[in-house]
Amino acid sequence: MSTPTEAKKAPSYYDLLKLKPLEADIGLVRAHFHKIVEQIRAKIAAEPGVDRWPKMLGEMTHAMLVLSDARRKNDYDASIGGKSGRDVRLVDLDKLVKARKLLDDAGFEKAQKFADTVNLDLHEAIINQKLATPEAVMPLYAESIGLPFVTLSDLAVDESLIPTVPAVLARQNSFAPVLIDEGQVVVAVTRPLKPEIEEQLRLRFDKQIRQVIVTKAAIDEAINKYYPREAAAAQMSAVPQAPQSSGGGDSSGGGGAPKPRVNKAELRKKKLKIGGIAGMFTAMLIIVGGSLFTNMGLENATLLRIIGISAGALAFAVAFLVVSE
Repeated sequence: MSTPTEAKKAPSYYDLLKLKPLEADIGLVRAHFHKIVEQIRAKIAAEPGVDRWPKMLGEMTHAMLVLSDARRKNDYDASIGGKSGRDVRLVDLDKLVKARKLLDDAGFEKAQKFADTVNLDLHEAIINQKLATPEAVMPLYAESIGLPFVTLSDLAVDESLIPTVPAVLARQNSFAPVLIDEGQVVVAVTRPLKPEIEEQLRLRFDKQIRQVIVTKAAIDEAINKYYPREAAAAQMSAVPQAPQSSGGGDSSGGGGAPKPRVNKAELRKKKLKIGGIAGMFTAMLIIVGGSLFTNMGLENATLLRIIGISAGALAFAVAFLVVSE
């Protein structure tokens, strides 16, 4: 007697990306994904409007994002019968650089010395000194901090996410939202976001944030496309206008009491009084000083009196001009 036909088993993420089960080489995961993306995009161009291909691209992207993230890959492998309970231990970048033979000893020493001298991270020093390409260095950097590295041009950016983020915020912190995967917003960065920036994004999108590492050239291209300098400048120059007073009363604006009118006659009297006091005080101070000099037998006492009178007049004029209500 025949047994009932079992439902066809859904393909694993490894099947989707044409990888052997439990493939551990994340670089190979990215390479297979890149090749499949090119094929799907050719199909999309040849058959525009067919929903199958964009849907497939989304499935492939999700599979790649899981398998290129060490922690998520570990959980997924356990769910399909792989080893469970394995600890995902991060490896320092310097050890990865040596283990993968990205640099020889001389190159590594040069990069390390430059990093220490100018206070850069090791991956930045390697790129700055042109000892290896960003495409070779950044995946190792991503692995060392436990985030997936992606080629941004392989991803289909969900442009509906772009307006949620101000251009100023994106440009100042070098990031761009890319897509939504499993209810989380995937954000492309060149280094992990500061916790306060990540929290801002979580509140803006009302979703959890997941970060992926990309090269600086890739994020610069995305920012210039979606968050141009002109948009950021316009946001920075926008100054909130003070609320206008309703009704036709006093034109001084604001909600407080109207500004009292200036009594010019009273103001002039005040200026004359204060200017006179300042002038007399200054003149008397210098004249008295001159008399003391005379009693002490010093020369030029008369000159000091003249200076005192002149200084007093000057003090009167200055006080008159600067005193206001």
